[in-house]
Amino acid sequence: MHYTLRETCRICSSKELVKFLDFGQMPLAGGFIKEEQVSEEKLYPLTVVFCRQCKEVQILETVPADVLFKDYRFVASTTSTLSKHFVEYAREMTKRFLNKDSLVVEFGSNDGVLLKPFNDLGIKAVGVEPAVNIAKLAVAKGCTVINDFFNTKTAALIKQKHGPADMVCANNVFAHIDDMHEPMRGIRELLKPDGIFVFEVHYLASLIESYQFDMIYHEHMMHHSLTALTYLMGFYDMEIFDARRVSTHAGSIRVYAQKKSSAKHKVSQDVQKLLKEERASGLDKEETFIKFGKDVYKKRDDLISLISKLRSKGKKIIGYGASGRASVHLNFCKFGKVVIPYVTDASHERQGRLIPGMHNPIVPPDTIKKDKPDYALLFAYNYFEEVMNKEKEFVAGGGRFIVPLPEPRVIEPAEVFNKP
Repeated sequence: MHYTLRETCRICSSKELVKFLDFGQMPLAGGFIKEEQVSEEKLYPLTVVFCRQCKEVQILETVPADVLFKDYRFVASTTSTLSKHFVEYAREMTKRFLNKDSLVVEFGSNDGVLLKPFNDLGIKAVGVEPAVNIAKLAVAKGCTVINDFFNTKTAALIKQKHGPADMVCANNVFAHIDDMHEPMRGIRELLKPDGIFVFEVHYLASLIESYQFDMIYHEHMMHHSLTALTYLMGFYDMEIFDARRVSTHAGSIRVYAQKKSSAKHKVSQDVQKLLKEERASGLDKEETFIKFGKDVYKKRDDLISLISKLRSKGKKIIGYGASGRASVHLNFCKFGKVVIPYVTDASHERQGRLIPGMHNPIVPPDTIKKDKPDYALLFAYNYFEEVMNKEKEFVAGGGRFIVPLPEPRVIEPAEVFNKP
């Protein structure tokens, strides 16, 4: 067995877990492999459940972290959208909470996409990043990075060397952890008495609203609601004092937490507003997720039907954006190389590799200029505006994009050229 199967909730340890979606055997969505690694590739079950007690959504299967993240191929700075987002993030945190003597620690710091903007603002920032190849990219930018997982041990080492932190950040990583309590202990220990924990994570409400089942894979062990996160913070005598939805990754949430003993920051009305919206949307009810699971199968079948119809007319369809989302769609729909001959991607970390499971080759973006396919299945729809601006030539030449979710549809030229 190359994975473990959970019987209890990662947050509250309840055994009252309700299964609502089963993907069957799936590869690691971020495991973009080389040709010579195909024979060694492993598949894992992927089962999604809802916890009746704390309302967390999570997967049952846990693949070891060193398998998932030691060789990681997501580079945050590849897209200008994310780069700009984190520059603004650093500015806002600095203006609102920090000064020239502050220490920021970010775990899951990737290629320094947030560390460098903090450094550029004169803020001392220390990153913790387990992926060797990605950590090197950040170090090359002049960032201070510890190549390890964040836990109580690394938190103690940072505190000993740099002192307690004014802020701990975790962006697009706080759903990637099996033992949520270990980093929480580290965060609480590392923070100053009035320090704050700020993190961004893909938001469960967005996933449900726009049927983003393509964000469910082994690396994403949990899908957080503010309701469940409030439950988690309570274990560590911490409170969420602010929260807001942000647009990254087609719908995330930024959460601000502090030690209750500090109470330095007044709890924003936005927290109660979001909690109320979650209840109104049924994010605390298992029926919501049972229905969602049934709808997912239909949406998959609708995409298969559209692609089959286009192929029956002799149309060539390629993939655009070699992301975890691409891996989920291609494997869930069983779109192999015959259906989708290749997937384009701008990241040099992925080019020359294969989509896990289906083994579609990953090629540079300019391939479509030479090949001129009829359609590009847009897996990177969370960067829709950026992609449309970049690929106007493809559309002008008669090429069309297909967006898979929330409903599979062909993007008409008017949406690209006649935007207000």
